[in-house]
Amino acid sequence: MSPVRVLVVEDDPSVRGLLQTLLSADGYEVATASDGLAGLVKATSQPPSLVLLDLMMPDLGGVRVLEEMRDDPELADIPVIVVTGKVDAVPGMRDLLGDDNVFLKPFSVAELLSRVGEVTGGPDAS
Repeated sequence: MSPVRVLVVEDDPSVRGLLQTLLSADGYEVATASDGLAGLVKATSQPPSLVLLDLMMPDLGGVRVLEEMRDDPELADIPVIVVTGKVDAVPGMRDLLGDDNVFLKPFSVAELLSRVGEVTGGPDAS
């Protein structure tokens, strides 16, 4: 069995690195992208089991990435968990993705990892 692949799309290197470290330690295969466009390219070339998506990024922001994913038949069914510092975007994202799939920074590491496990079936699910 190959490990479950999670794509982290986050422009803040410290948050991106933290998520990569935590997910890797849990047994996930982790790919990262530092902006929305790179995230879309990686998601298209190697579709992940889950995308962890920041909303506020330069150039192509997370909301646009989400729209692009939903419009692409190959990416539309990939689950997305939003991790954001943008407080005013949280209600709209929760309406779109569900309460359990939106995390406000600073987030609970245990809660985020638990949700990733619920969405993916765990690191060895595939």
